[in-house]
Amino acid sequence: KKYIFILVSITLCYSQSTGLSIYGAGENIQNSDPASLSMGNSFFFSGNSKNISTGSPSSLWRSTLTQFTIHSGINVLESTQYPKQFRQILTSFSLHFPVGEKKVLGFGLQPIFRTNKLNIQDEYFQFIGADENSLGAQIAFKNNYSINGGISELFLEYSQKVSSHFSGGIKYSFLFGNQYIDDELYTYDISIDSLDTGLIIAEIISGADTIYAKAEDGIMTGLSKYRQFLGSILTMEGRYTDEKQEFLFRASVNGSIRVKTKNIQFSNNTTYTNSFINTSDPILSEVGIGYLYKIKNNSAIIMELYKKYPLNIPENASLFNVLPPEENSIHLGSFYQIRNKRVGLWNSVNIRGGAYLKELDFTGDKFLDYGATIGIGLEYFSNSQSIDFAFRAGKK
Repeated sequence: KKYIFILVSITLCYSQSTGLSIYGAGENIQNSDPASLSMGNSFFFSGNSKNISTGSPSSLWRSTLTQFTIHSGINVLESTQYPKQFRQILTSFSLHFPVGEKKVLGFGLQPIFRTNKLNIQDEYFQFIGADENSLGAQIAFKNNYSINGGISELFLEYSQKVSSHFSGGIKYSFLFGNQYIDDELYTYDISIDSLDTGLIIAEIISGADTIYAKAEDGIMTGLSKYRQFLGSILTMEGRYTDEKQEFLFRASVNGSIRVKTKNIQFSNNTTYTNSFINTSDPILSEVGIGYLYKIKNNSAIIMELYKKYPLNIPENASLFNVLPPEENSIHLGSFYQIRNKRVGLWNSVNIRGGAYLKELDFTGDKFLDYGATIGIGLEYFSNSQSIDFAFRAGKK
């Protein structure tokens, strides 16, 4: 038992690449099942013996056992503009149990939008000229930002096989969370001097002479924002399965999202506080279709297509007032199972791979997010236990 516990503890981790999301409510990290993620960052299929994906409610009925699942993610991000970012968080916890013949009920908790302890500092000074300032003086300034928190979901889901070919699932999520933003603005008066002393922000060379622009009489103005999110998501899935193929359809609706904001501004030992509440309207948030084709009993290829509408948070409650993008994506993947024909500890080794392509539409400004995925999984103890790794590398 000791060795099994050590093995399980180590293999709870998997890698998940991400973008630097300082827009909306943060990075969307809702996709956390490593079995599905390793097949082109997909949701609907898993490539295990029962083809159960924790991200797809219509597949959960396939096990008559109580299912306890934990996912953990390690993320490394490299950017030319910011230092390397590293993050390790628990990405999902869930518990499912049978409540009847081919019927499963479950609940869980996971973060879905997150910007964890992101610090952004201006490397260079910016300037306001004397002709742009009502006081008629030049000003130099820098900004420091610190962002932390996001939105999580507490969900309840139900899965059932309806007939020999059809099954369905429904998931209701209660959204909640807090976000903290600190903005520090440092402003300085500018003086010109021939002496190389003090805080030098610029050098001006005129022939053999050098004069220096200095920052003096610094003032720090701070703004702290505290946001509290409340909302809901309803997701419905239908799945058709035959001997060689599976078809799946999903639709999600976001309920109204309530955002309570508290702003605390301070400057020169003076503090100003104001609070307000914004509420958004419900929207259709996601439509997705999936297809699986079995090449053999132990291998298959999959394809998934998604259209995700922007998260319906009020614009003044989004990071830097930039609303989340609309997403259109395609996901391709495959799996191959190496099955143990002998009676033993392990039952199958599942090898997976895939690729994905997303288009992010920020109200006309479009960006691509693409990458490749690989993964491996082990099922053992009569297919009652499983351990999965996934690695995703991409570029945005």
